[in-house]
Amino acid sequence: MNLVSRYAPWLLVAISTLLLTLAGCKDDETPTNGGGGGVVPITDDLFPTTVGHKFTFDGFATAPNSGATIPDPSNSYNTVWTIAANGVPSPIGGTATLIIDSTRGPFGPGGFVVTVARNLLVRKDSLGDFFFTQTIGPFKRAFGIPIDTTAGASDTLISVAVSRPSQGAGTTGQQWTAYDQTFTGSGNVSVRLEIFGQIQAAEMIGDSSGTSTMYNTYRSRTWRKITVGGTVVQNDATTSLIWLAKDIGPIQVRIVEDTENPGHWRTLKSKNF
Repeated sequence: MNLVSRYAPWLLVAISTLLLTLAGCKDDETPTNGGGGGVVPITDDLFPTTVGHKFTFDGFATAPNSGATIPDPSNSYNTVWTIAANGVPSPIGGTATLIIDSTRGPFGPGGFVVTVARNLLVRKDSLGDFFFTQTIGPFKRAFGIPIDTTAGASDTLISVAVSRPSQGAGTTGQQWTAYDQTFTGSGNVSVRLEIFGQIQAAEMIGDSSGTSTMYNTYRSRTWRKITVGGTVVQNDATTSLIWLAKDIGPIQVRIVEDTENPGHWRTLKSKNF
């Protein structure tokens, strides 16, 4: 997308404890709405939040802004997600499931390999829809939206419906509004952020184990639209892609880079269940 630098892409990235990484900023295919046959909910459990479940992913990181693959000559990239606890208090109210994200890669100065650990929060409701706690701090900084420092991290935290099986998939599903809020930015200009989601289709995805195990998955996408002073400055910009398998959870994950943080491509290598 051709945008002036002021409206450069940004990612809803978890940057500290109790924040979740799932967001991004590149253009993608135009979102599709459900067909005329009515919504057929997905009743499979697409992300069991079973304490002790561990996912190991291979993949690579992409550079902030450019999206270019970050060089990784030693093939160090590795991510482990561990479901650590249910019923954890959330800083934005209620409780959630705690996932420990440990990612190793060339993120240090000069590409030095380091391991970065984050605590992620996900809430799953009775319908099987799940919501990630994310920060819109990068968005607020990009558009000069004041941040209430007295409120702590909660001033930049939001809950985003990353996948909603209850809304079906493809032509028997429909898209949803995951977030919609208008702020006042620099120059007293209104800035509206909208995030949408849809389970687009069923898709076969192979893991990275070396045995090419194939999984039946549902591909869920979120994307955003930004309107400044009544003018749309970014539209249909992908913020996440996640491929989910019945009774397992994520098989592949795409987190798109922003101006402050790298992006990630992750494919399941192994699991402990």
